[in-house]
Amino acid sequence: MLAEAGVDIITIMKRVGHEDIDTTMQIYTHVTDKMKKDATEKISNLYGNILEKTTF
Repeated sequence: MLAEAGVDIITIMKRVGHEDIDTTMQIYTHVTDKMKKDATEKISNLYGNILEKTTF
């Protein structure tokens, strides 16, 4: 939930009491459906339809 809320990995690591960031990364940072949707929206907001307008 912390990763989904956008909390940085170091803060999550300290909150759950891990000393090794790899442990935190493996256990707590799976990608949720909400995170996928948010990423798509962020990219769309940032770049709009730039890829669709580009011709090669």
